[in-house]
Amino acid sequence: MARANQGLYYSSPFDPGRLTESQVDSIVSFAGSLSPVKERIELIKSQHHPNYLGQFFRHLKILVKDSAKKLQTLNELQKAGRDHRGDIAEPPGKYY
Repeated sequence: MARANQGLYYSSPFDPGRLTESQVDSIVSFAGSLSPVKERIELIKSQHHPNYLGQFFRHLKILVKDSAKKLQTLNELQKAGRDHRGDIAEPPGKYY
């Protein structure tokens, strides 16, 4: 996402833990084009009830949102593990 300010574009920070619905839809759309997911979609279309396809996409959206939250948590933990110089901070109580 970019914001225009006097002809300059500034990128807003990406927060994977707070994806918008359109971002989730884009990710799900991309995932649907990958061969393992595409094959599963074709299998559901050919051998199962059509309502199962909607359920599949709902579960895929949940998986995308959950993965994004886990990624955000991992990023925050990694940032917290570094001190102000960028070095890895020692875990508390390591030598006790």
